[in-house]
Amino acid sequence: MSDEEQPTEPAEEETTESVPPLDDHHEEAMKEMTLEERQEALKRSRWNVFLYLGLAALMFGFALFPFPFTASAVGDTYEQDLGFVWGPPLDGEDFTDVPIEVEITATNPPANPNARIAVYVLNSDNCLSSEILDIKRDSRSNPTHDYQFQISDKAPIVDEVFVFEFDVDGGGQCLFAEYVDNNDRSNTLSGAMEIDGSMWPNQIWAGIFALLFLGLSGFAFIGAQRHGEGVKALTEPSKKTTEDEVLESAGPTGPPPSAAGPSGPPPAAEPEPAAEAAATEPVFEPAENGYFFRKMPDGTYDQTVYVQAEDGSYVPYQA
Repeated sequence: MSDEEQPTEPAEEETTESVPPLDDHHEEAMKEMTLEERQEALKRSRWNVFLYLGLAALMFGFALFPFPFTASAVGDTYEQDLGFVWGPPLDGEDFTDVPIEVEITATNPPANPNARIAVYVLNSDNCLSSEILDIKRDSRSNPTHDYQFQISDKAPIVDEVFVFEFDVDGGGQCLFAEYVDNNDRSNTLSGAMEIDGSMWPNQIWAGIFALLFLGLSGFAFIGAQRHGEGVKALTEPSKKTTEDEVLESAGPTGPPPSAAGPSGPPPAAEPEPAAEAAATEPVFEPAENGYFFRKMPDGTYDQTVYVQAEDGSYVPYQA
């Protein structure tokens, strides 16, 4: 096949269509909208702002709402199965942990000066398991993120309040609180206490949704501003700003446009008799230091220097 018979491929520039940016599409679409369409879009944008703000406030409320709990006495130990704590299943201490706050009031503490309040928060799905005692023993000697142990720093007195704070992973959690001897922490002591606890299992996922809705409300607000400017431009097209009025009152900034006039020279005006008579007389023109020069009617100057006499006449200067 000769070179002339080979089919020629179409140029890439001819087949490729230039696609304008998305912002240009949006601007063109807004320009083509009628007043009624702009007003309807403005109304929807405003409703979206309030809707997303309301959802963001609701999610923040879920994130900050505490779930309360208490604990009941089983012998000398207060126990509470917290159940499945909702949270991201990420092992280890991190920002996704669920905070738990335990407030204990020593209503009837032991008289032992070595008495302390010990609190356990153990990651377990069965708080009545036979392994719990072993887990408690291990947490006292070597606490971990899954098996946490805290103890008060002094002997409690009547009605004294102690606050313990924990951060746990999602999953089953068991709470234990008891009076122990600080010299032998495996030795529990008899006494009474009141436990009021709170946990915030929704702070991570609800907080993420709250930030998402807050961002969407910001975008809706920007859209409402654009539609509001478009509606204002259509309903008040002749309204001028203060700056425009000041600039207009300042007058024209450039020379006036040249008006078309006669193309030929202006007609010669006939000189008046007085001006014609004055042109035939010499004129004395002042110079420096009170001297005058006489200008002749033909435009030449007399070489004689003149001064003005007291009667107003001009006389040649005499040294």
